[in-house]
Amino acid sequence: MSDPSSRPLGAPDDSTLTRRIVASLLWLSSASLLGQIVSWLSTMLVIRLLTPDDYGLVSMAGLLMGFLLLIGDLGLGAVVVQAPTLHRAQLRALFGISLATSLLSAIVTFLSAPLVAAFFAEPRLVPLVRVLSLCFVFVGLYALPQALLVRTLQFDRKAQVDMAATLGSSVLALILAATGRGVWALIGSLLAFHGIRAIAFQIAHPCLFLPSLALTELRRSVRFGGWITLDRLLWFAFTSLDIAIAGRALGGALVGLYSVALSLASVPVEKVMSIVTEISFSAFSRIQGDRERLRRGVLRALETVSLLAFPTFLGMAMVSPEVVHVVLGPRWADAVLPMQILCLVMPFRAIGSLFAPALFACGQPRRVVENSAIRLAGVAIALSLGVQWGVIGLCVGWVVGYVPVFCVMAHRTLTTLEIPAQRAVRTMAFSIAAALTMAAAVGSVRAVVGESWPPGAVLVLLSLVGAAIYGLMMVAFRPRVLQAFWMRRVSAG
Repeated sequence: MSDPSSRPLGAPDDSTLTRRIVASLLWLSSASLLGQIVSWLSTMLVIRLLTPDDYGLVSMAGLLMGFLLLIGDLGLGAVVVQAPTLHRAQLRALFGISLATSLLSAIVTFLSAPLVAAFFAEPRLVPLVRVLSLCFVFVGLYALPQALLVRTLQFDRKAQVDMAATLGSSVLALILAATGRGVWALIGSLLAFHGIRAIAFQIAHPCLFLPSLALTELRRSVRFGGWITLDRLLWFAFTSLDIAIAGRALGGALVGLYSVALSLASVPVEKVMSIVTEISFSAFSRIQGDRERLRRGVLRALETVSLLAFPTFLGMAMVSPEVVHVVLGPRWADAVLPMQILCLVMPFRAIGSLFAPALFACGQPRRVVENSAIRLAGVAIALSLGVQWGVIGLCVGWVVGYVPVFCVMAHRTLTTLEIPAQRAVRTMAFSIAAALTMAAAVGSVRAVVGESWPPGAVLVLLSLVGAAIYGLMMVAFRPRVLQAFWMRRVSAG
């Protein structure tokens, strides 16, 4: 019998594809909600039990691991998603390469632990890095089944696996932190996360083939995978640059403060946009042969993300003092201003994450790599200058460095896709104007309330005011968007 994932991928019509996309978004969002609630509750408790130094150590220890995780499969996961057909011989080769590169990554990480410790002048990193090397063994077991689930749009099963891993790792982190394990609570949580994924993905889509290293089976995929790997290298440098710069210039405690502020500010990007980009890559790949449909899909995605990103992040910036006080506690008060500044750049990062899936899907991987190189250079210069003024300067560097780079990447992407720039700007204009109006209303209410209410009550009040103002503006000026989403949701259900 043939594997269902090896069957040719057709190009569904607009209504069918839309239903699948909406259903995937709803399923992934709903299935992960419980896991995220438990994860956030666990994180709030764990943060209160640990110190900024603990988080700084994990951030530094995870740099090498994050780098190798990005390039470990040589871009073969993306190849699986885009390939029209996959035969058993190809699957065996993919599984063999996945295992081989993962084991090699584990060995490299284990042996490189002293070098990582020397780079940061922090000897406590040696055992942390060596224990984290075990994660790669698990990754080698689940990389292929995960890609096959995405390829066949089985996002319901993938969401179940992700939820189980999040729940298990969050509970373990809380238990270890409560028993005084310190930084090892975070390390143990990472190991549990990857271990659970390895078991669950193999159950959801068994892929324990007899491994093969027959690269001849994958000759057509090598070039595309090479571009993917190069882009991931640049992405790793981009996402790790701030920790690397801050780690050498500021020290563990300030790095921990910055990393916590960044984690809070980037929650929607990491938790929501990761889902959107994953689904958009699969969807865009299905219609890569029809450029007009691809353009319509990109514009629709830009509008949707803009309508969500600008009010979300501007709202988070406005309520940051209450969020930090309620979620983290008074001792993290210094994280308020960094979080507010970082929230200003996050809408552009969310929208920018749509460029690569569209370009990869239409066969322009080189353009993606060029965009990534431009982004890395611009942000690197800004952060290197900004860190001289401490954590606040580092955060300002994100805004000053990324927003101009975003404009350059947007222009290049829209030109490649033959989408008029003014059409894209019109798509996002309402979102920006409505979000600024909402922020002004929230600020006015805050000025009236002052400090007479407890932080928790103020957080609830400001959140309700912001949601009501933005909701009313959507009903008044964008009713078609709400109606279209509701109809698609009913159709998908």
